[in-house]
Amino acid sequence: MRYGWWPWQLISTPTQVARRLWEMALSRERELLMHTALSLQRVLGGFAIGSTLGILVGAMVGLSRKWERVLAPTMQALAPVPPVAWIPLIIVIFGIGEESKIALIAAGAFSVLYVNTFRGFRSADESLVEVGTLFRWSPRQLAWRILFPSAAPSIFTGMRVALGLSWILLFAAEFVAHSRYGLGWLIRDARNFSRPDDMMVGMFMIGLLGKLSDSLMARLEDYAFRWQRRFSGR
Repeated sequence: MRYGWWPWQLISTPTQVARRLWEMALSRERELLMHTALSLQRVLGGFAIGSTLGILVGAMVGLSRKWERVLAPTMQALAPVPPVAWIPLIIVIFGIGEESKIALIAAGAFSVLYVNTFRGFRSADESLVEVGTLFRWSPRQLAWRILFPSAAPSIFTGMRVALGLSWILLFAAEFVAHSRYGLGWLIRDARNFSRPDDMMVGMFMIGLLGKLSDSLMARLEDYAFRWQRRFSGR
């Protein structure tokens, strides 16, 4: 970097980013804390809403052929649409406040969880369902004792994917919609006013929070399937 090959006027060095990160963390206004807390609130809110709805709708369609005929064609047509393509419609419906940011993240999480939940239910072993039927289990017993446990690995995988997607959509939501604080807003504002160190701080924090949230979800998955011996590589 000292020999001229690094464009330090446009891209901050790691030392500059670390110094700016420290300054923002210890500033009197608690600037970094405010950006991080607000972005985390948006991600968790949108992820919780979208995941809950995605699991519920996916379970309905996976359990019932009637609901599959009613909802599956529409879901299959909407699932390939990129979540960012919904931004104009979401802004029209919810405006440019907090609701639109949470709605965009929820839309992305919903799509992922719907597909994974539906596929998880439909991948259950039919012979196990037949055994439950022989024991005269009710549809609710079949769902809780056989179908939900069979779909759980696919649901957890969908939750990890949806959580990572939520951080990507957070940047899009805060970048496009009006916002005064947030890590996505910090990156946009730093770019507009040529503050590469602030921009890199925002990118670093999104990456760090994404990694921590994924690690937490992986821990929950390992705990839920602690009875199962899984291949961990050679």
